[in-house]
Order: sequence, then structure tokens, then C-alpha cells
Amino acid sequence: MAENPPQSQLPADETHLKTAQLDTTKLKTTGNETIQPEANSTQANGSKTSDLRNLRATADHPAAGPGLSSAEGTDKDDDDPEIARMLAALKSIVIPDDWLPLPVDPNTTNPVTRAYRYHGMVLLNVHLLCGSLQHWAQFRGRPSDVIVASFPKSGTTWLQEIVWRVVHRETGAQSGGGRTLEYRFPLLDLPATERMAMTPLHEMESPRLIKTHLMYHLLPESVHTSGAKVLYVSRDPRDVCVSYYHFQRMVDYERYRGTFAEFRDKFVRGEVMNGPYREHVRGYRDHSDHVLCLTYEELHEDRVAAVLRVAEFLDKPLTQEEAQAIAIHTDFENMKKNPGCNFKHWEQTQMVKTTDEGTFMRKGQVGDWRNYFTEEENNAFMKWANEPIQ
Repeated sequence: MAENPPQSQLPADETHLKTAQLDTTKLKTTGNETIQPEANSTQANGSKTSDLRNLRATADHPAAGPGLSSAEGTDKDDDDPEIARMLAALKSIVIPDDWLPLPVDPNTTNPVTRAYRYHGMVLLNVHLLCGSLQHWAQFRGRPSDVIVASFPKSGTTWLQEIVWRVVHRETGAQSGGGRTLEYRFPLLDLPATERMAMTPLHEMESPRLIKTHLMYHLLPESVHTSGAKVLYVSRDPRDVCVSYYHFQRMVDYERYRGTFAEFRDKFVRGEVMNGPYREHVRGYRDHSDHVLCLTYEELHEDRVAAVLRVAEFLDKPLTQEEAQAIAIHTDFENMKKNPGCNFKHWEQTQMVKTTDEGTFMRKGQVGDWRNYFTEEENNAFMKWANEPIQ
């Protein structure tokens, strides 16, 4: 097995860049977390919408759990019977004692979603509504399982597509027989829904390819005991922060309307969905003896080498020609053209509120953070990023 590289150093940049002043007094983690939900990756091909995008209420609707805001931003389809059903279900949820409620972020203009801290990780009332805890408890890992894990916006889709092609030796322009990644690579975090016509994980044929944003310590125990293969991709936290900001502004059920400076401070405080970021990354890197840890930057610098590392880890040897073909077809621009992994179908549903912030696959660049951080802000951010985790 190829040896995992050490954590990359992320030097500060001297360039003076445009953005608001950073309040360095906020650059510390706190116990008060407010979050934005990360997109549910189980949107059906051509379906009207996913269950999650309908989680909204009118401004004066009492939503599930304490502290939900009455933010603006209701839609004409709020009278949809499905929405009414889900709102009623949300109000009836019994919140477990180990789900600690977090303050509401006024910049999140969808008033329904409620955030909690569950054993160190930020999750949503949606996880309770969908039965995620039972889903994780009932999950049974298999030796042939392949799990791609990440913090959101770190290169998950990129690594998923590489893994799919390696496992199935697909070297052509298209992949998956026209099926989108949600169906080829379902999300562990939320159970499949009948409405989306997805096959439940326990009914899937082996080898199962599974995606997750769960922190390492929250993975079902059978992931570890079954001998399943786990791969983790991480990215420069500055680029993650920028990409996540635009993503949260784009998706309908989030409707984040704060400034980048506000989102950046929230990111540092560990208040975004699936956070805190540093602990998420550390959890997997601390187990790199049996988790293949890759970086977004590696995928940019030498994708052929990355493909070969993945193939070796998965015991799926490839020829140099096959690895080169997979590297070509997983080039960012080629993936943007591939309907099997570009998530363009989200734009045909209410999953995406606006495309003003770009598309699901926005830029795919290394170093876009330079357009958002001043030198002072970058130095403060990287001081936080490199501090030892208590």
C-alpha cells in the first residue's frame, strides 16, 4: 500500500486582496454553534425535488425544536402538501438528550432547518426526521465496501468519480451508464427514500460505493470491523471555506445571505454543517494507517499518480494507459461536461435556489482563496488552522 504523505503546509500569502476586515477576536472555537446544512447528495435524476429541499416554512410557522427563526424567504410552493406533512413531522420530533441545540444564524434565511451538536459534530433536525441514527445503527459493512469520506467541498465528487472508474475500469468519456453519482455512490449520512426511488444500502449489490461526510468517530462500527476500504480527501481550508460559502448561498434549503467575512468567522468557530473542520480532518488523518488520505491539491498536481494510488489501495491494478485515460476523463473541465457527475440536474429542481453563485462544480481551482482574503486575514486564518487541537 502506498504510504500516505504528511499533511501539506499551507503558507501564508503576501498578496493584499479584497474582502472585509477580519475580526481576529473571533478566530477561536467556541461552544456556540450555528450551522448551514450541506446539500443532500441523494437528488433523483429528473425528479421534482428531494425531500430535503422542501424543509421550509412560512415566516410565522413554529418549526421543530427550540430557537428557530422566522426568517424571510418563503416560496410559492410552501403550500405543497408534502411540505405541510414534513413540517408537521418536524414539530413532532423528540430531540434526544445528546443532541445539543445550537443558536440560530440570522444569515440563514430558511427558517425550518435546526442545528444540533451530536457527539462533537454539527448535524440537523433533518437527520432525526429521516431516521439517520437508526440507519447508522443498522448499517452492516461488507469487506468489499468502498467509502469516500470528506469534509464538504473538499473534492468529494472528484474522488468519487475516480474511485468509480477505478473499481469498474471505466475509461470512456461517460461513466455509470448515465446514472448520476447519487445513485452510483449513495450517501451514508441519510437513508435512501422511496420518493427518490433509491435502492437502500442493505439491498445494494457488492461492491457498494458509499459517500459520507460523517466524522471518523461517528462512522458505524461495522465500517471498521468489516474490512471496508476508506478513502479521505482534504483540501486547503481557505479554499474549502470559499467554496462552501458559495455553495451555501446557492442551495435552496440553506439560503445563506451573510457576507463572506461572516461565513469565514463561522467556519473558524466550527459552526458550519459537518463541522468543526479541523477535528474532521484530524480524525481521519490520525487513522492513516488504514485510511487512504489524499488531498485536492494532489489531484491537481499529478492525477495519474493519484489514480494509481487509489487503484493500489483498492487492489484494482490498472495499466499506465488506463490510469492516464481515467485521469483525462476526471479532469475538472471534462467532469463539468459529464452529466453523470456534474450535478446539472439539480438546477432543474428547487434544490438550487440561484445560479448567481455559480454551479455545483464552480471553479475547481487551487488558491481561489486569494480573491477573498487580505494578507492580514490570511495570516490570522492560517494561525488558527495550524494551532494544535485541544
